[in-house]
Amino acid sequence: MDITLQLSSDQALIYNRTNLCRAYEGFDDTEIAGIFVRDDDCLVVRRDGSEQTYNRQLIRNAYISYTNRLKDFFSYLGPNYRGPSIWHNNAYVLFKGWNYTHALGHTTGKAKLQAHWADKFIHLNDSSKLVTLLQSDQTDLGHLVAPDGMRLPTRPIDMEGSLDDSSEQEPLFGEPYCSCGSFQRQLGATQTLQEEIQGFKPWCIHLTWFQKYRELLCKRTEVRNAAPSGTPEKCVAWFYAPPADHVSNGRFVLLHTKQGAQAPLTHWRTYKPKETFTQHDAWDLFFNMLEAGYVPFPGTALPQLKPALKKQ
Repeated sequence: MDITLQLSSDQALIYNRTNLCRAYEGFDDTEIAGIFVRDDDCLVVRRDGSEQTYNRQLIRNAYISYTNRLKDFFSYLGPNYRGPSIWHNNAYVLFKGWNYTHALGHTTGKAKLQAHWADKFIHLNDSSKLVTLLQSDQTDLGHLVAPDGMRLPTRPIDMEGSLDDSSEQEPLFGEPYCSCGSFQRQLGATQTLQEEIQGFKPWCIHLTWFQKYRELLCKRTEVRNAAPSGTPEKCVAWFYAPPADHVSNGRFVLLHTKQGAQAPLTHWRTYKPKETFTQHDAWDLFFNMLEAGYVPFPGTALPQLKPALKKQ
């Protein structure tokens, strides 16, 4: 006999209207009286008494795909294209990209607060106070992330002890961590989510972005170091103009040269001038240029290109 079970609050993280819409295009999320699970199915009961069944695995896949998705390159950059800032205990401050949400993003209160605090987070030693500062309704500056886990102290530090002490233990690291609401909800529901999803571990969009950003930096260093004397001749300068509003896309422009980053403007050319690139193209373009042996630089760091920026 098939048994229909009411969802627990933890299961409802997966089996809900939103994830049903993600899993099934055109799903009608109105007039729903209840959502239940029965064997391998998710049962949706309508207010008129009718029922529809949906595959639980497809809904699980939609949930994982959404919570682990990669957001665009500018989503978590701080002021002046600043990446994650090192904090303590193997953790980082990941900024929200308020400067790049629209053309006047840099003038908003949140962007100005980021600029004010960017170099001061390191002076806060209490993670709870830091998270409150980062995530309060009044600030909303970013999140505290530890993609490789927080460093866990093993014993009191003995500054008078020997560095060659064989009893010195390697630092211990916990599981990947993020202070965001999505990760914390998963963390609190880990046992249930592991019963629902094989091999489940809490994850979020911020950890996905951080991993991709680190991969980009590593690849850039690799390509740059492969150049003779560490000075690459094949370079790309990138520029980004945020959208005029919250609906449209920004514009991502690339200039390339084979004469080095300090080459005069006359030695640079626009990459595919007849095509329009946006923030959603940035990741792919970065990795494509690196595969071709080109090293990317922010165009704002190359003053000789300033006249070209005005023309774009």
